[in-house]
Amino acid sequence: MTMKSISKPVIIATSAALAVTGIGVYAWREEHRPPILEVYVFSLPSGRSMFVRTPEDKRILIDGGSNSNIIREITGILPFYSRRIDSVIATNAEGKNISGLIDVLERYQIGEAYIPGQILQTLGISSSTDQIYSTFLDTLSREGIHTSELSAGDSVALDQKTSLRPLFPVPAKQFTYSKASAPEILFNVSFGATSIVFLGNASNKVQKFLTSPPSTGSLTSSGVDQADVLIVSHSALPANVSPELIKKISPAYLVYSKTLDREGTKKKIIPDPFAYLSEDRKFNLKESGTVKITSDGATVQIKKARRP
Repeated sequence: MTMKSISKPVIIATSAALAVTGIGVYAWREEHRPPILEVYVFSLPSGRSMFVRTPEDKRILIDGGSNSNIIREITGILPFYSRRIDSVIATNAEGKNISGLIDVLERYQIGEAYIPGQILQTLGISSSTDQIYSTFLDTLSREGIHTSELSAGDSVALDQKTSLRPLFPVPAKQFTYSKASAPEILFNVSFGATSIVFLGNASNKVQKFLTSPPSTGSLTSSGVDQADVLIVSHSALPANVSPELIKKISPAYLVYSKTLDREGTKKKIIPDPFAYLSEDRKFNLKESGTVKITSDGATVQIKKARRP
């Protein structure tokens, strides 16, 4: 039988059957997804974003970068037929990390949202709120999305075995904020015996606070503990991190973002607190692209993620 002798309806029917079979296989794989924690740290042109998918398939988007590129990243992770995201978290009020979240709010079904307990404007350090952040808050209100503030001392149950514990911000009476040391949500995600710490753009002052919180009866933050993975939004240059903090966290893996090569400049030589890590355990998003962290509750693995 030649191709010419095959009728057009038969070809259409065959193609449709194959498509249905493909969708069925895809759906079966999603339904039988292993009970693991998945964390994607995206490599975006501007801003930062992470996506957490818990063992029980709870989906949490943390920050959204500066534009709609985040939509493409999410599409490469979630089933094509699903528009559900259980939670979005804005870690700070900077437009470069918030703008993409607005696009997500308008295209996906969002369960709830979390924002910092305080920002520079509420502290009286900045005179006006970032317009993008204001638009983000307005969109949350318009879409009827329940919104809660997060601060150190809170705890968010992502599912029955996975939790998010904010480490920062703390009340103004416990820490002296400034534009250089602004409030942002820094946190620990725990599943079983494994944990991931996100320190964002925490200044040395904030890092020092987290390493040794003041001893007061009303202290909200208990600081950081040992973790398997440390994620920072800036370069991992020694000048940007506290050796004491790294010693306390003692991460087995590091995810960071370095865009500027400063070799050849004159600067004070500082011992590298990450020298103990082999190169295959340090991931520069600007070189490796998006990375995927997985945990079965006992061990953690991290690798470059395939692009969608």
